[in-house]
Amino acid sequence: MSNKISSPPAPFPPPAFYPKETGWRAAWALHLTRPIESFALASDALNDAIISGHANDLAWSQLCRALAGYRLVDADINLLERDFAEASSRMNALDSARGKRLASLGPAVLAMKRGRWPDALQECEKIAASFDLGAMDPDNFYLLLALSTSHVYCGNLVEGLRFGYIGLNLTQYLELAPEEAAICLPLGVALMAARDHEEANAIFSAAETVAAGIDSPMLLKTVRTNLALVLRRIGREDTLARALALIKLILADLCALIGGQQFAHYAAAEIFVVTGDLDAAQQQRDLAYALLRAAPGQEPINLLDDAKMNFTDGMIANRRGRVTDAIDAFSKAVALLPKISAWRFSDRTKVFDELADAFAREGRFEEVYATQKMSSQDYLANVEALNRSRRVSTQAREEMRRVQLALEQESQERRQLQNSHSQLREQMDRTSREAALLKDAALHDQLTRLPNRRYLDGALTRILGSAIRDGTPLSVAYLDLDHFKLVNDNFGHAMGDEVLCGLGSFGPHFLRGGDVMSRIGGEEFCVVLIGCSMEAAGKRLTDLLTAFCAQEFVCDSRSLSGVAFSGGISVFPDDGADCETLMKIADRRLYRAKAAGRAQVCCAD
Repeated sequence: MSNKISSPPAPFPPPAFYPKETGWRAAWALHLTRPIESFALASDALNDAIISGHANDLAWSQLCRALAGYRLVDADINLLERDFAEASSRMNALDSARGKRLASLGPAVLAMKRGRWPDALQECEKIAASFDLGAMDPDNFYLLLALSTSHVYCGNLVEGLRFGYIGLNLTQYLELAPEEAAICLPLGVALMAARDHEEANAIFSAAETVAAGIDSPMLLKTVRTNLALVLRRIGREDTLARALALIKLILADLCALIGGQQFAHYAAAEIFVVTGDLDAAQQQRDLAYALLRAAPGQEPINLLDDAKMNFTDGMIANRRGRVTDAIDAFSKAVALLPKISAWRFSDRTKVFDELADAFAREGRFEEVYATQKMSSQDYLANVEALNRSRRVSTQAREEMRRVQLALEQESQERRQLQNSHSQLREQMDRTSREAALLKDAALHDQLTRLPNRRYLDGALTRILGSAIRDGTPLSVAYLDLDHFKLVNDNFGHAMGDEVLCGLGSFGPHFLRGGDVMSRIGGEEFCVVLIGCSMEAAGKRLTDLLTAFCAQEFVCDSRSLSGVAFSGGISVFPDDGADCETLMKIADRRLYRAKAAGRAQVCCAD
């Protein structure tokens, strides 16, 4: 190479931000925290190495520029590809073991930059053998970051969490502050997807402190954007106030955001919708759209941005009373969800709930039930992965603390402890499965698979607490199958079981989001309807009664139809403000329904 390679113009930080090293080493020290400055420094070092002919400096300057360029939003992908290829060739010629290992990350990094996550994961697995992940080697961070991110965006949530926690343990033990903040990003996203928002809050809050301490505007802004979303999803008054304060800081920050500035606007729009500032939400939505249209290579808008844009449009339209527009926007978002990894668009339940709410406003109750059914199916399809991910998260945190202590006490045993990791992982998985089965058996009715009375007592307390904080209504209903003893006497207990299971499987189709239906004993059921007034609860349970009466049950060649139930409803706050009162009133109204002739729902005394 003889031609001087020019670097793109870039703002340079004040001299205090520069490392003490010079050349490519200075660029390397900044490639995670200040990639724009690192890219410029690496380009200058590369030009100097071309003039001097120093082969080692040539190889490392080009590799450093490639790694810094990956973190630039508007990087030239062709230049990155050339830098990785030439750096790999130079490292091979130098026979540098470390250089060859890091340069081998090139195909995976380029696939991630292009958003081709299955390809990125495949490339990571190809080179995993060249990294000793059992050792406390700082270079392992790069593979762990790529593995965690790729697994999460491919939908492999458990493995994404596992590699994320291994990376966090590595960076904390070696006191690698920039790397610690960076590994918290895929780890926190995975925790959000697993709906472990409190742990995600802890991870991002710690990362925010680290990023502020190392003076990395890009990392800090990206961490804060994710932290604001987590705080919004926790949904308490204090966390919403903190989320709003954070989003204002983010919007005032002109620094680039890892992954794209439009994600800051999506987060801002979502928080403004929740806090009731619809004009501000619309402004943020429009800024995101303008940014995407102005960006090169963004035509057409990619699937993830398209889904987020439609979700934002739907939320704003729904709250402005433009229900038809909201339904159209949410329907477009729902149509895109199967094409996007569940963990890249983790608030899928919210999309279904918002769409069901819009249908309900137009009185299109068949579509409401169909949407709620899709929500239930989507949740059930992912619930095992979510539960397993949460268990892995808890176990990984405990394992990190145990391994950390062991490494500090017995440094000579580090490698031996790491070699036993695979056996420990198998044991953790086996223990998790056994614990999940025991917990499920303790909290669910074995016949209908519905939550039992023990589960209901805890769930109703939590749900009522949320209703009190939010000032929203809450309905509690008791249901009791009519003449159930006659079913058992005349048709046998097997037919009775069919009827119980029928109501247990049929009832949840009439529920929404976080609503709960449980079997509390014999032929008695309890339904908790969140955000539901007396009128709405009466309508939904009457619809359930009508549909249930039309069901036909078959057992041992005998059929039975026309089975009905009686119901009684109480509502917070009109009937009471504590669980015991609400349940007593619902029970009293149930008996009034039976006294009035059964097969009906009683809503008043």
